[in-house]
Amino acid sequence: MKLKSTNLARGVFAWFCFLLCALSIIVGLIFAIYYGRSIFDEGSYFFTEIGQALSGDLRETDSYKDNVSILFERLYYSTQSNAASNTSTDVTAEKDNDVPSNGYHYYISRDESSTALSWVYVESISKDVLFSVTDYSTDPAGKTITNDSNWDAQTLPEGFNYLFTCENGVTKIYYSDKDGDLNCVFSSDTPGAFYTLSLSYTLGALKQSNAPTPKISFAVREKPTSYSLSNEIVSDAQTWVNNIRFAISLVAAAVVMFTLMLLLSILFRQDRKLFERYIAHGLKWIWIEVKVIAVFVWAFVVLNIISYGFDPAGTAVTLFSVFFVFYLLGIDISHNRRIYRHNIIHSVLKLVLGNREGKKFEQIVYRKYMATAGILVGLCIVGILGYVFFCSHWLMGTIWFVAFYVGLFFAGVGTLVWFAWALRDDLRDYGKLMEQVEQMYKGDLDAMNHLPATSPLYDSAMQLNMIRDGIRIAVEEGIKSERTKVELITNVSHDIKTPLTSIISYIELMKTEPDLPPHMQDYLKIVSQKADRLRHMLQDIFDVSKAATGNTTLMPEYIGLDKLLRQTLGDMDGVMNDSELTWRVQIPQEDFPVYADGQRMYRVFQNLIKNAAQYALEGSRVYVQLQKQGQNAVVTIQNISKYELTMDGDSLTARFVRGDDSRSTSGSGLGLSIAKSFTEACGGTFHVTVKGDLFTVMITLPLKEPPKEPEKEPLPETADAENIASEPETNPDAFPEASEQTENTESPESSEPEN
Repeated sequence: MKLKSTNLARGVFAWFCFLLCALSIIVGLIFAIYYGRSIFDEGSYFFTEIGQALSGDLRETDSYKDNVSILFERLYYSTQSNAASNTSTDVTAEKDNDVPSNGYHYYISRDESSTALSWVYVESISKDVLFSVTDYSTDPAGKTITNDSNWDAQTLPEGFNYLFTCENGVTKIYYSDKDGDLNCVFSSDTPGAFYTLSLSYTLGALKQSNAPTPKISFAVREKPTSYSLSNEIVSDAQTWVNNIRFAISLVAAAVVMFTLMLLLSILFRQDRKLFERYIAHGLKWIWIEVKVIAVFVWAFVVLNIISYGFDPAGTAVTLFSVFFVFYLLGIDISHNRRIYRHNIIHSVLKLVLGNREGKKFEQIVYRKYMATAGILVGLCIVGILGYVFFCSHWLMGTIWFVAFYVGLFFAGVGTLVWFAWALRDDLRDYGKLMEQVEQMYKGDLDAMNHLPATSPLYDSAMQLNMIRDGIRIAVEEGIKSERTKVELITNVSHDIKTPLTSIISYIELMKTEPDLPPHMQDYLKIVSQKADRLRHMLQDIFDVSKAATGNTTLMPEYIGLDKLLRQTLGDMDGVMNDSELTWRVQIPQEDFPVYADGQRMYRVFQNLIKNAAQYALEGSRVYVQLQKQGQNAVVTIQNISKYELTMDGDSLTARFVRGDDSRSTSGSGLGLSIAKSFTEACGGTFHVTVKGDLFTVMITLPLKEPPKEPEKEPLPETADAENIASEPETNPDAFPEASEQTENTESPESSEPEN
């Protein structure tokens, strides 16, 4: 079935989207299997965490509450550790003696048997947490430790919004609202009140303790100003909320990306199938043995990975590799029906027997190549067998061992030298054949080759010689046919001229008859115009025939191109005035010396002016410009065509081609062809360009100064004055007037150019 789309780049993109979708599905399934039960079991807690993260109030988050409970636990057990240290062993007492007077210590673990102590100094607690601890365990009056002696433990300073108090065994938690009022959100004496598990454990230990109940209060700032290790309450809660929000953003982005990739892979599935065809084409060139080995190696690696245990990432990668391998196998089998046929044995047989039906040159070179390769492989096998033989007979290192391998080496070198020598001869013959082709391409049809009959290229060389003979015969017959055609046209044109001249003469005589009716005079006028047109057409055909055969007779001389162009425009003044056109002529007041045939160039300009007058759009302008460009004189004539030009400039200069497709105008279609032939015969270039309806002719002739005349020797003083008077006068003007150069030029009506 033909694919609807053939965009390979889009197919590659769709293919990657398809693989990413497959990987996403596999990863999602693996993580759902690993963590699905815990997610479903703790679904309410999971959604509660998301709600807390989105609420914006950090005090309601579990992280905030847990950190508050941990701080209360630390402060409470610090009083208990002080009490324990007064009754501890000597080891503990020695450690207690090291406690600074401005600090206190507490147990790291809740294990009562633990004696590992950690020190907490008052200075290390951040000002973002104000605390006050009054310990009654060692002093009935109580010993208070605080990080701000000016703080009233029952109030919240400015910038603080959380207050925790524990007095007489009752714990209360207060939040500050937007108006600054304290609201009790937790009280331990309320039946069923619950804040955190950690707080519940600490309150239980507080009730069971025999020591006097300490008084503990601490307040937490709303926005932290530092991130000390003692002030993890707000910062940890904010970090936890940010992580939840980031995880939600990642999940949303992943869902959006997965949906987008899935839609793209479905939308561009035809392009993906196209790329899969390219993949299948590449897999087709891989031997079936290599594919089988690759699959076994892959299976071995996968089994080793599985043997080390399961984890979500490794399992996802393993399952994706399984999917990818089977996906490639499916592409290969579905597009390459007989993948088993492309194997190593089949490729070797095809390599050996592939050129049996080839040409003679291919067969000979291939046999040389295979013979060389076979000899070298055989020498390698003999070398291996010889090594085994010498090892088995303990002859390693003897003179026979060395002589054997030296002989193998020289045999291999001799084989390579023979192949190089034969290849050199073949390349030499090939070079001779290519040299003959190059000479024939350059036009030398007499080039021949003389390869020996033993050369692999002998048959090709003989066929090339026969092709050369056939081309030469065809060229000669073509030239003969062209010459016959030109002679026929010339003879017919010449033969028609005689009766046509008589017809024109009798028409002129009939015009002189008196008392002719008006309608007869109109008939004679039409007949006269048609006869004159036929005469001009015959003249054009005659000129084109001579130009085509190179029989145009030229009389080149040094002329002034500016003067010739002015004279042509002057002679064509009547035609120019009769046309409904505006003529813009730019001819500089400087000399433009060229070496050309004045009559032929006059004919060229005459044809172009008549062409513009006949085919330019009525009311438009015609531009005639003469200028110098480097060492060349360039004449440019531009006009807007009244007919739509549907062909290029080269086509318009062909014979019998007219810009008027309807052929409703008079003309033979030879005007531009004659102008181009005469210009090129005079050593110039004739170029026509068409841009829309803008018709431009550019004639380029090389500027060439006439040679200076040698200065004459002064006459001797004894010379007779009469002899001096008898010398011819030298014309000082090196550029004769154009009228003298073109006095034999045909009249303006001698031709009708066409574009």
